[in-house]
Amino acid sequence: DSAPLKGGRGSATMVQKCKLCSRENSIDIISQTIKPYNAEDSEKFKTIVEFECRGLEPVDFQPQ
Repeated sequence: DSAPLKGGRGSATMVQKCKLCSRENSIDIISQTIKPYNAEDSEKFKTIVEFECRGLEPVDFQPQ
């Protein structure tokens, strides 16, 4: 899913407004970077997705 950014600056996967300063922050999944994690990748580190973060920092990710 995609949500529009304020001011018509495009869209992002997640848009969140700060309760303290009212600034709009966003995270967008870069679709070209999505890669599968298969059985042969088990027990190895592998990049499966990249995010473009503006004002937010992910601390946990649960791919489902």
